[in-house]
Amino acid sequence: MARSEQDEIEETALPAVLVRRSDLPVPLAHPARSFFGGLPKLPPKFDWPTAEVTANEKPETVALTFVAQIDLAEVPGAGWSPLPTRGTLYFFCSSVFVGEGHPPCRVLYSPTDGGAYPDRAPPPDLMPLAGTDGDSQVRWLDPNLDFHSKVEFKYPVSFRPFRDFYFREDAVGGELMVKELCKALGPGEPQENDLFQFRAASKYEKDEDWPFNWLLITYVVRSVLSHVQRDLTRGYYGKPLTDEATVELKRLRGGAIGWLERCRALTPMDDVDPDTKASFRSWWFKIVHAYKKLDGQVPTYASTIADDLGNAINHTIRCMATQDVDISDHAPSSYVANLARQNHWKTPTVDDGKHRHFRTALHQMLGYGSGPQDATEVHLEDVLLLQIQGELAFFNWHSNIGGVLHFWIGRDALDQRDFSQVVATFECD
Repeated sequence: MARSEQDEIEETALPAVLVRRSDLPVPLAHPARSFFGGLPKLPPKFDWPTAEVTANEKPETVALTFVAQIDLAEVPGAGWSPLPTRGTLYFFCSSVFVGEGHPPCRVLYSPTDGGAYPDRAPPPDLMPLAGTDGDSQVRWLDPNLDFHSKVEFKYPVSFRPFRDFYFREDAVGGELMVKELCKALGPGEPQENDLFQFRAASKYEKDEDWPFNWLLITYVVRSVLSHVQRDLTRGYYGKPLTDEATVELKRLRGGAIGWLERCRALTPMDDVDPDTKASFRSWWFKIVHAYKKLDGQVPTYASTIADDLGNAINHTIRCMATQDVDISDHAPSSYVANLARQNHWKTPTVDDGKHRHFRTALHQMLGYGSGPQDATEVHLEDVLLLQIQGELAFFNWHSNIGGVLHFWIGRDALDQRDFSQVVATFECD
């Protein structure tokens, strides 16, 4: 009896592990032994890895971004996994991905468990997320002031085994993939649009829930200032600004500085009274309208100001989650639910499976992995140590869900526990 296509794809099945992060970040002191972001619990014998990175034409030697810590005792795989059954892997990588298919990386291995040592403090030369002046660097986060401009939020992770299959652009393989993922993760939730992504300024005008604390006001004001300053210094695509545009930008800068000075005198996590909320929203809407009038005269669009507000709201809630703050009492519940929902498994379609591209970021260890280009083909004989798909939680260095970061190791090197041979690949559709 002839084998069907499904039989052929079934024969390629490899055991693999899904890596699922928490919906919201946690304080650094959280006892998780496996996590994304945060600070590594490095043994004293290890130095924080460094490499030469180029974010904005000029190369510099910097300490690499810490990406993840995995306690292998927590990873399923007894009897079949090629990974060590105990010990901890520490993943470091350049967070500059623009034009970089093979970002510098280091993976360290210790035979000790993930809770054996305290957090390692970040070194002074730790690179900002997305690199100094990198295209994806968040301009309103100050590397000298903002901890999370260099250190990703800490997300504890859990593990779920599943079967991975070898196929590309195949509907039958997609059906098998969807079946396996739903077996591991459940049927999923209906797809809902993100509350803030691509939200128009007019929507914010009717929303009285913001600003809900002074930290958010600080971030929003900084975002406005960053655009105004860059517009003043760069001109309009190589052309000097008109006198009228220069005067208007300086006026906007003066208003923003006034708000920033007010923020400095207050506690960031304090609530904002209703009158101040209304006053700040009024100021922000005037900024948006001013940029609409400046359209065609400066590089910044009014829609960019609105995009920054949504990002600032999410970033502020993440900051609150890492502090001793009851989010349910101090942030709008719809905002918090929206942020958590980004991580929930969405009901997949066969077409999602066919393209191995889902509406929820899939992180995994072992198996074949997924990607929009050819890394999974090139490294078919290697072992996938970790795949981290882009998602909004990794703001903004790895927030594109079309981007995939892989860490690969050759089988001989893995057998010898030689993790110095690990290479990273980054692909984006």
